[in-house]
Amino acid sequence: HVPSGAGHDAATFAGAGIPTAMLFVRNENGSHNPHEAMEIADLDQAIRLLLRFVIDFDNPLDQP
Repeated sequence: HVPSGAGHDAATFAGAGIPTAMLFVRNENGSHNPHEAMEIADLDQAIRLLLRFVIDFDNPLDQP
């Protein structure tokens, strides 16, 4: 469970039948907070995950 109220744009797209995903990055003080901050290592992992998703998007794992 991720305690987040996020969904705004993603909910609009999903409601229109457009496949939608969100990527959450651990954030010490929560989002939309003037003191929000994240570790560079967490950001790095998120970027690597997003890159992997983009690379694999057109080549599902079940295809050679």
